[in-house]
Amino acid sequence: FLYAVGDGNHSLATAKAIWEEYKEAHRGEGGLMDHPARYALVEVENIYDAGIEFAPIHRLVFGAPLDEVSAALSGLPGCAARGVSGAEELDALVSDPSAEKTRYGLIAREGCVLIETDARGISTEPLQPILDRFVAAGAGGRSIDYLHGSDETARVSLEEGAGAPRVGILLPPVGKSDLFATVARSGPLPRKSFSMGEASEKRFYLECRALFR
Repeated sequence: FLYAVGDGNHSLATAKAIWEEYKEAHRGEGGLMDHPARYALVEVENIYDAGIEFAPIHRLVFGAPLDEVSAALSGLPGCAARGVSGAEELDALVSDPSAEKTRYGLIAREGCVLIETDARGISTEPLQPILDRFVAAGAGGRSIDYLHGSDETARVSLEEGAGAPRVGILLPPVGKSDLFATVARSGPLPRKSFSMGEASEKRFYLECRALFR
């Protein structure tokens, strides 16, 4: 296929739901079909343009120690795990473009672990379902947060005196060539699969448009 809808935080589904609610509440009124809420602003872009950069969105699991998170990820296809000396080495291994397998990096105060798997495509596809099941099995004592930037993920994961145990999960770079193949094979991507650029590039943006007066 030629086009994929990537609505992200600017949700096309939410825009449609608002319009459906308004349309139902004002059915029969004149000019209804010209109301601004009927429309959504979209951009049609070539994802292979050099100006569009994909960045991974890393995970942070709260309420579980390193060994439990590592054990949960052992369910990945062809999974192999080994210890790594520190966060910098782990980041370099996970982001290595020459790696033959998909890599994830676990960072915690207890240590660092490199996970390799035979799973292909966008890295969130095999990972997110496992994390969701792991959190659900924790009976409310576990949760997931999402972070931009490997440095920030390492900082938060290694933070001293932070209370509940936490494990950061570094995700590998997002291959543009994997996007359409993954969607064609498995349907919509899991939430927070990648970001268009790094967090520092969009920390201060905000666009507002009045739909109702």
